[in-house]
Amino acid sequence: MDMDPELAKRLFFEGATVIILNVPNGMEFGIDYNNWQVGPRFKGVKMIPPGIHFIYYSSTSPHNSKETGPRTGFFLNLKPRDLLVLHWDPKEEQVDLTPAPEEVISRMRADLQNLDKFLGPYPYATLKKWISLTSLITEPVMKKLQPESGQICAFAEVLPVAAMRHTKDRVEQNLPRYDAECKSYQEGLARLPEMKQRKGTEIRFTCVPTQMYPDGATPAEITRHSMDLSYALEMIINEHYSSQPQDILAELQFAFVCFLIGNVYEAFEHWKQLLTLLCRSEEAVGKHGALYNSLISVLYHQLGEIPADFFVDIVSQDNFLTSTLQVFFSYTCSPAVDRTLRKKVEKFKMHLTKKFKWDFEAEPEDWAPVVVEIPEGVLVD
Repeated sequence: MDMDPELAKRLFFEGATVIILNVPNGMEFGIDYNNWQVGPRFKGVKMIPPGIHFIYYSSTSPHNSKETGPRTGFFLNLKPRDLLVLHWDPKEEQVDLTPAPEEVISRMRADLQNLDKFLGPYPYATLKKWISLTSLITEPVMKKLQPESGQICAFAEVLPVAAMRHTKDRVEQNLPRYDAECKSYQEGLARLPEMKQRKGTEIRFTCVPTQMYPDGATPAEITRHSMDLSYALEMIINEHYSSQPQDILAELQFAFVCFLIGNVYEAFEHWKQLLTLLCRSEEAVGKHGALYNSLISVLYHQLGEIPADFFVDIVSQDNFLTSTLQVFFSYTCSPAVDRTLRKKVEKFKMHLTKKFKWDFEAEPEDWAPVVVEIPEGVLVD
């Protein structure tokens, strides 16, 4: 899609610029929905619309340009006419996020006209799609969730919990010697030392509670809160998003982008956890009408971006998505739910049925009655 000349002119003067010096030739570089293999003249991107953006890259092998490292990225909130100057660190093989000194930025700004030919224009054709995926992410949410290091890597950087320098260290953790015979794959896995993610590199997602009910709950209350997760959802909202409950949806968007574009599988798992919590909270559906109205819009855009064959491989494992949405749709049928929300949910349900051929009318597996086996010889009155 060609950019409107007036828009191009406005973005030329008002758009932000990100300069990254010394980027290796052939490296994969991307911003939001587009990525390229850069040439030797590449120094950054110009005409970037103000707002939240995700810049990412994969270093390439100097011996084989087709071999790339894990994708690494970082979020930015850019203002009109912002100029961000970063540089490539060859030792760490990553972009150094330390801002350039003010005098360097001033010099670069004065020389932007000469630098222009080394800067690629922002791919405006995909901006609308990008905004639909990040519409609720604000700078405070971005800063809250992004790792302390600022870098989001597809593969977590992990370290052993214990140093494991000597055989006695393995004995203390009940691990066999390295040279002991390994009889199975499971045994091999069991020999691996306990690992932890390097401090400062983890995405700071909100911790989803493992206990879904209050302390001291009766068995009946435990059952109720395990079926309707509203108590756990309210805990998260009150503790982390009390001033702006919709920010939990911003976290849902953040996790989805980290997974879809950043290739972070842990982000997909967190997305699933949050979605489960939101969709299986019957009481909350009636209480937080605006929140769930926005959730439908968020899911509409997210599910529209996942490749159809992906559902077969990951999303549809154990029918996670269909069964979770099916429970949600059953909750929104209640007269206690706002009529506008009910109508929006019905349209969304019809859209998914048509696009993915999902059947939301069949009874979910986790609703089926439990069959209890009676041992032989036991009499039942």
